[in-house]
Amino acid sequence: MVRKGDRLLPWTIFLGLILAVMSQQSAVSQTLYEGSQKFALNFFKKISEFVDSDPSITTTNIIVSPLSVWTLLALLTEGADGKTLNELLDVLSVYNQNDIKYNFKNLIDTINVNTSEVEISSLQLIFTDINQQRQKAFDDSIAQNYGPDLLRTLDFNSSPQARKTSYETINGIVSNATKGQIEKAIHPSDLKDAKMIILSVLFFKGDWTLPFNRSLTTDTPFQNENDVTVGTVPMMYSKAVFPFAAFRELEAQIVELPYGSDRQLSMMVILPRKGVPLKDVIGRLANFSMQTIYQELRTAAEEYEDDEVEVYLPRFEITADYKLKAPLFDMGVKSAMSKETAQFDKMAKDIFLGDVVQKSRIIVNEEGTTASASTAAIFANKATPPRFYANRPFAFLIVDKRYDVILFMGQVKNPLTV
Repeated sequence: MVRKGDRLLPWTIFLGLILAVMSQQSAVSQTLYEGSQKFALNFFKKISEFVDSDPSITTTNIIVSPLSVWTLLALLTEGADGKTLNELLDVLSVYNQNDIKYNFKNLIDTINVNTSEVEISSLQLIFTDINQQRQKAFDDSIAQNYGPDLLRTLDFNSSPQARKTSYETINGIVSNATKGQIEKAIHPSDLKDAKMIILSVLFFKGDWTLPFNRSLTTDTPFQNENDVTVGTVPMMYSKAVFPFAAFRELEAQIVELPYGSDRQLSMMVILPRKGVPLKDVIGRLANFSMQTIYQELRTAAEEYEDDEVEVYLPRFEITADYKLKAPLFDMGVKSAMSKETAQFDKMAKDIFLGDVVQKSRIIVNEEGTTASASTAAIFANKATPPRFYANRPFAFLIVDKRYDVILFMGQVKNPLTV
């Protein structure tokens, strides 16, 4: 029996810990939506490469919020100049800082949702040490264009007790914003040399439109990419009308699992064709149009509007803690990270991007979360129900289809590891 309140709880907090920089909030244009989407796909590819190649990372499961990273970098542009500004804009796929200045706040406001079925909430804050002076023009622009409550002043370093108080204040804000799912976003040592910290938090939870029936969940073998069984996982099952298509260019199947009665937010689960490495699909996705994916899934849903799909998806949970300095440097954020080359004088003197840290969590379970064919898609013969059987590594995206914004992205290579 399906229990009320079935819910997937993907919680992500993106914490931009910057040893001396940060900024912003504003209005909204299509340029920002498109820029955030392009950034998300490139960022996911880069994170996947780093996670798969870094021996210090103990799990190859991934959960990230590209939108949180994007908003933090967008804030930085308000205080950046010269080469530093140009690099940030290029990585953000936004080529005029005024687009950010006059549209950022509306972008944040439009993605926030608070209903009984779906909740999205975001928070951006700029914390400055009491001994670090900010530029008045920067403060005025932040207050006018991004929000009057973004700027906060704390005592980072005058004494151990002051540092502890600041640490507890920041973590308390993060804990409240993530409904207690992330309690320690920073450590006291993170404040030791910091002059500024910019914080960007994104929280999401959502009820499945078509919940999984817990009584149908069964223990099922899960295989790695070498067809070796890594263990037995609780495999959820649903047979219902879901948008579903196979994409030749990606060499993968995609099924869309919507949230809420209006179906405007969805999890898109991407399953590589058997024998195709997940990293190859993620790499192709970076050069693929999300609009094409949306259109083909829409076409499939219209073509086969009454046909059901059998979906098998493991119950899983991922908690992640990433240092993002290296992947962002690789994407092109270079001069900002060096005290010799960083140009943030519009914000404050003698500061640079010390590090960027993201902490994320997602839980996916039965109880929610939270016709014409084209050359891009191949539709299955639906004489018998097609089957989407995620018993091997897969990727997922949580998207806001109202604005084509990607909120969260991840990969699951072993559902047994958190």
